[in-house]
Amino acid sequence: MIRKAEILAERIYQRLPNGLTVIARRVPNRVVTVDVWVGTGSANEDERLNGVTHFLEHMLFKGTPRFGPGELDRTIMEIGGVWNAGTSKDFTHYYVTVASPFFHRALDAVSDMIQHAVVDPVEFERERPVILEEIRRKQDSPGGVLVDTLYAVSFRKGPYKRSVLGTHESVSALSRDEMYAYYKSHYTADNMVVLVVGDMDPEAAVASIAESFGGLPPAPAGLSRLNNGLCERAAGESCVIKLAVGETYAALGFPAPAVDQADAVLALDLAATILADGRSSRLYRVLKEDLRLVSAVWAGSPTHRHESLFYVLMTLERAKWAEARRAALEVVRDLAARPPSEAEMAKARRIIRNGLFFSTETNTGQSATIGYYHTLTGSMEFYDTYLERLGHVTAEDVSRACAVFEAEPNEVIVEPLGGVEGSGA
Repeated sequence: MIRKAEILAERIYQRLPNGLTVIARRVPNRVVTVDVWVGTGSANEDERLNGVTHFLEHMLFKGTPRFGPGELDRTIMEIGGVWNAGTSKDFTHYYVTVASPFFHRALDAVSDMIQHAVVDPVEFERERPVILEEIRRKQDSPGGVLVDTLYAVSFRKGPYKRSVLGTHESVSALSRDEMYAYYKSHYTADNMVVLVVGDMDPEAAVASIAESFGGLPPAPAGLSRLNNGLCERAAGESCVIKLAVGETYAALGFPAPAVDQADAVLALDLAATILADGRSSRLYRVLKEDLRLVSAVWAGSPTHRHESLFYVLMTLERAKWAEARRAALEVVRDLAARPPSEAEMAKARRIIRNGLFFSTETNTGQSATIGYYHTLTGSMEFYDTYLERLGHVTAEDVSRACAVFEAEPNEVIVEPLGGVEGSGA
């Protein structure tokens, strides 16, 4: 029986007695996605445990008392399902999509995996080299190194300083018992959201989830999950890294607001679009077309639970970096000095709106977007009101939010070995 449930457009939102949040949304398309979000990521780790969340994500697929190694995969493949998982700084989530007649079998497998992972010591040691290889591969990825290093140099301390994958040292030192203790303290009912999107009856789906997850306990009283959200920015720090790359990758980082500062978050979403989305965007037009300083340029402000970064990324010849840096700072700071035009605002709103519509065309797109914002905020309000609130953001609001660009930026440069463009792969 559904109690205290909100039903909007065949959507049910309910919090179970154990603290688990359940969201079920009907989409009549013959398939169903089950998506479990856990409010823990690398931001909840310390130096010792750095990388445990991502490593644990791998281990959950290794089996439970009911499903031995490989049996979870076979179960999902037998019903023609597709499943995967992802770990980030603020969350981990596990999602599976199946034809709607197989909803209950998929829910059974996923709920058992989430609640009853064995974290077998033998499988743990077999998986460790896989994780270490992921770390090694990322260290060979210029884009991954660029962004990871920008976060690392931008904070003296705080939840976003560390890499999601961890380091070779931290993963090598991690024990199975440390991982299992982390699993039991973070994979609790109050720290999860279970979403079902697709061709099913929402009320019946919520009842099934309540039966499957109803025994999952909440966190013990007084539990600390390490993340206190205190960020101490290290303004003006810079770093140069040499890799076997064919051109230079560079980043500028500025302070960005936490998700609870919604008006500023939306204003910077618009600013990022105005600055670097499309050929008519300001950074593209000035740095690439007018001055011919870069081969590509991006800007963005990933929404996080706590204060984070707005960054400008570019690829270019190393010799052009000083001029490109100066020009980029002029462009972004001009947006703080002079509000964007109404034409720019209208175009940016249209791009963001269309991007949201396109990203939520599928069940997994809807569950990913809803789960992401709910995990960060603890409610549906940010997701439900995003476009409406975006329409109320003014050009002056964008300009005020862009005052963050007046801060001394952090910068990271990934340059070719030997400093010669074209020498890398």
